[in-house]
Amino acid sequence: MTSPISRRTLLAGAAAGTAVFIAGCSSTSQSSSAPQAPSTDQGPAKVDPNKHGVFVKAPAANVTATSAIGISQALLSGATAAVVLPAKASGQSTPSPSPSRSPRHSASPTPSPSGSATPGSSAQEETALAVAKALGLPLFYDSPELADELKRLQTRTIVSYGPSIDGIESVQGPASADQLPKLEGLPRTPDKTDQLVFATGDLDAAEQATLAAAGAEVTKLKSGNPGESKESVAKAKADTAPVLAVGSAFGTADKLNSRLETARTVPELPGGGVVPFPGRRMIALYGHPETPALGMMGEQSPEKAVERVKKYVDEYQKLWPNDDVIGAFEIIATVASGSPGKDGKYSYQTAIDKLTPWLDVAEKNDIYCVLDLQPGRSDFLTQAKQYEELLKRNWVGLALDPEWRLKPNQKHLAQIGQVGIDEINTVGTWLADLVRDNKLAPKVLTLHQFQARMIVGRERLDTSRDEIQYLVHVDGQGTQSMKQDTWGVLKQHLPANVVMGWKNFVDEDKPMLTPKQTVDQVHPAPYFISYQ
Repeated sequence: MTSPISRRTLLAGAAAGTAVFIAGCSSTSQSSSAPQAPSTDQGPAKVDPNKHGVFVKAPAANVTATSAIGISQALLSGATAAVVLPAKASGQSTPSPSPSRSPRHSASPTPSPSGSATPGSSAQEETALAVAKALGLPLFYDSPELADELKRLQTRTIVSYGPSIDGIESVQGPASADQLPKLEGLPRTPDKTDQLVFATGDLDAAEQATLAAAGAEVTKLKSGNPGESKESVAKAKADTAPVLAVGSAFGTADKLNSRLETARTVPELPGGGVVPFPGRRMIALYGHPETPALGMMGEQSPEKAVERVKKYVDEYQKLWPNDDVIGAFEIIATVASGSPGKDGKYSYQTAIDKLTPWLDVAEKNDIYCVLDLQPGRSDFLTQAKQYEELLKRNWVGLALDPEWRLKPNQKHLAQIGQVGIDEINTVGTWLADLVRDNKLAPKVLTLHQFQARMIVGRERLDTSRDEIQYLVHVDGQGTQSMKQDTWGVLKQHLPANVVMGWKNFVDEDKPMLTPKQTVDQVHPAPYFISYQ
């Protein structure tokens, strides 16, 4: 090895039939004259004109929804009664109905019940939610789309907290769930269904009530990816029936389909789940296996490195009790060199057989690995392809270190290197294709950076491929004020779907943060923390 450069100063029932919540069901019994379940053709429900009820169907395919109406379209074939709130407002006040929405609105909306909260207020929403759940009915905010949805549902009566709709009986919404209106067949108790529903963020009152009316239980996700954790993957694998995903983070139905397929088919990562982030945080040792001067990795055997990183993991797990914390190795695969070498690239490429023992030990101990590239006068894609065999392993990701990316005629330490975004995007596309073609879990693609100039055009980073997750690893060293300044600059204008990492330098930081100080002082909380 030539002289290295040291670091610078959804379910089964859906396919066979449709689940139904029987109309006319009281809180204690079902009516024998209740309407029958609608068929799987998702046509209109056959309703009893003398009783109120809600009819449930299963989605015909994986579907996303971003409102209670979307949920209703996916899960309900009929609801002869519903609770309605004023239009959802962005501020505290409720907007006046637009003239273009006539004539379905009456000239004088139904007044709020005596003692109820101001229309549009959270107190009124809470009351309407409680009433809707007590009655077993869906809840909707008034909107231009509502009339068509109520027509599809064959709604005859609305329990209203303001709006009235032409052709539909309006019953004044009560001030509390203790004062329910008397409607034949209500209240009903929705039967629980095994319909799989994923959701992100906080569900509004209408979404909560409509899901409850369908008897659906919700699995909450931090992201819009069902593969984010061992729990969500287990849910996805439990049955392959169509899924409903609620929230804007899920994107299109095609994206949801792809993510579900990945969650159900590819091997899981250490700690469970198939998506690196946000389902876990990683604590890593950094360095080269043969060179102690380049970091912690070379200071002991692979087995001892496992013991060392697990001590850090235990400390961070106590500080982040609600997160899954796992160990990681970030291994320098190609090392910036002070001499040109036979190829003149100023980069030493570690032989695969030198890295394999470390990857084998990591796999046995549920430790994620990242191969770091310091390419010198070569380029990142050329070097990444040299390690394709290792990158086909499910738990091995990639890191690009622009500090050591030289232009022709440049040498290390004479300047800080940089790379253009097109080269990074090319590597990202190649790695994403490798993941797709080999049916692997999405991989971490790390970008080391401690100056904005190191990545030219970072705003054009292509984060559209689910097969990779980008992480900007802020690896500056020095005083903590200097490191915080660098962190503050690099977290600005971060491209969409990119998370951040932090590095602690044992010798160069003045002083190095303890695990508790790292958790307390570095915000947003990093998903990857390495030690060099």
